[in-house]
Amino acid sequence: MSGVTEKIRSRGYWEVAIRPQPLDPQRVDYGDLLELIEAATVRMRGWPVPFIDRREEPMRAENWVGQDVDAEMVGHHEAWRFFMSGQFNQLRSISADWRDDDERRFVPDGFDGVLQVWEVLFYLTEVFELASRLALGPAGEETMEIKVRLDGLANRGLIVGQSNRSEFFQPYRFQMNSMEREISLSREELVANGREQAVTMSREIFLRFGWEPSIEQLREHQQELTERG
Repeated sequence: MSGVTEKIRSRGYWEVAIRPQPLDPQRVDYGDLLELIEAATVRMRGWPVPFIDRREEPMRAENWVGQDVDAEMVGHHEAWRFFMSGQFNQLRSISADWRDDDERRFVPDGFDGVLQVWEVLFYLTEVFELASRLALGPAGEETMEIKVRLDGLANRGLIVGQSNRSEFFQPYRFQMNSMEREISLSREELVANGREQAVTMSREIFLRFGWEPSIEQLREHQQELTERG
């Protein structure tokens, strides 16, 4: 565990794994790893997924390449690893825990932190898009598994967190510390319906907070987030 991963885990965080199935430890040639993950990187707006800092040398281990990103000035922290098996892992901080401006760090009385609706929906859309791109290349397989974990959620409030959208009358409270969601999809289904799967998984998360949005409501919000410049 690096200093950056320890820092991320000290507050709320995302942990994502994208895995081609069945496992093949030698699926990707080591020399192709960096080129493949760069080609698959998702750039909708804001931070790419994953963020590859070309000013820094990547970390190299026996069977993976990766980077730790500690962008303290803008409150973004992540660590990603891409393996010869085609597996991609990302550890990423919950945005609201590290932003300094009053609006994004605002925590209502009685809560220990917040999670913004837009972050859940937008980040999961990026994750499923990355999985789709990996599925179509040498790192992919007929079946792709996506596992998402949110941790550090105890007594956290779900808020909208966008100035152009009405805020909830009061935040929805999460009563556990973590949650996990895992899904296996065929390559064809993932490529054709990745965004819909992101909406469905987002709704599963929101339901655990006690918010019950419709699928159509989340589709519209997703479209707004991904099409905004």
